[in-house]
Amino acid sequence: MTVDKQLYGRALRIIRIFAYLPVFYFIWQDRPYFNELAAINISLILLGAWYLHFQVRQQDIEKPYYQLWLSFIEGIFAFAVMLCLFIRDSLLEDTEPEKMLAVGCVMLLARVVSRTLYVLSVLREGKLIKPNGFWSKAATLSINATMMVYVLDLEHYQQISMGIAMLLMFASSISFGYRYYRDPTHRKPLSVSNQLTMSRIVLTPVFLWVFFYDNNLNYQDNSMVFKILALVMIVAFMVTDFLDGYLARKWGEVSTLGKYLDPFSDKISNMTVFLCFLASDYAPVWMVALIYFREASVETLRTLAAGEGVSMPARRSGKWKTAIQGGGILTILVGTLVHPGLIPNWAEIWEYLPYSVMGIITFVTVASGIDYFVAGKDVLKKYV
Repeated sequence: MTVDKQLYGRALRIIRIFAYLPVFYFIWQDRPYFNELAAINISLILLGAWYLHFQVRQQDIEKPYYQLWLSFIEGIFAFAVMLCLFIRDSLLEDTEPEKMLAVGCVMLLARVVSRTLYVLSVLREGKLIKPNGFWSKAATLSINATMMVYVLDLEHYQQISMGIAMLLMFASSISFGYRYYRDPTHRKPLSVSNQLTMSRIVLTPVFLWVFFYDNNLNYQDNSMVFKILALVMIVAFMVTDFLDGYLARKWGEVSTLGKYLDPFSDKISNMTVFLCFLASDYAPVWMVALIYFREASVETLRTLAAGEGVSMPARRSGKWKTAIQGGGILTILVGTLVHPGLIPNWAEIWEYLPYSVMGIITFVTVASGIDYFVAGKDVLKKYV
């Protein structure tokens, strides 16, 4: 029964791969209905992906090397379709290159390569390949759905669908390396709380790219999709900041690494956001400079205390500082989403709101720094 199901799933997958071939022909034809024919083919590919992943569960029963090469060929075909769409729409038609489509092509190729290297590494060590998780399957479905949106030239949905696909591709690509290196035979695995902390450090450069996606310092001109994405990322940073400490205490995973890594990740992510605000004129230089001076000074104090064998746990003022910084960042990012005509006199309010919020953040941040130095006066006496 397993062999029959295995052959059945393999046959369906090969049919899906061959279904890409007519798509290449259709998307290059500048004649009526050919885009619709390409979309029909992609919808069949999408339906087949859903059926194989969630009904047949083909990857649970397929032989490892068949799974490896079929996935690789399928991924290369999907990349080739996306690349053809980019060339057709952006280069041959002499229009402005679609940046998101170009980045999506690169991320899709990176996902195919990273998964192939991961599977090869596992197989060479004689280990079993773990079945793809939900997010990896969702990325595959999202890629096919995005192809359909671009083939049908649905301009209002292209950026949204590509943004979702890129997030899922990024998450699934990272997961392949994570699965490999979390194996105790490769390295000591990080605790779940430290993994959450590390995620903020890893995703901070992504936030920087999202914030300046349109290469314009005026964040108000950014795409609404990326404004929402930036807001979602900040909410994710705040949730992981709460969860890493909560889970570390609940599961007994409190560690020296976590005590130093958590505040470091907060400072990296928040200072990156404040620098973005500075570039977009939502904060003056002196406020960001004071915040940076406070953060650097407190970290120096912590280092001196550690050298004396003294632990400086997070103080209540520090927790308030983090909460107010997060709330202020959310306030400014939400404010950028408000249409001027939605709230009376919003243009006049917005003219002062970012600076006012940053002023509160700066005051609380500096006050928190003073509290830390008062608490660490015994350590300072040894050096001053």
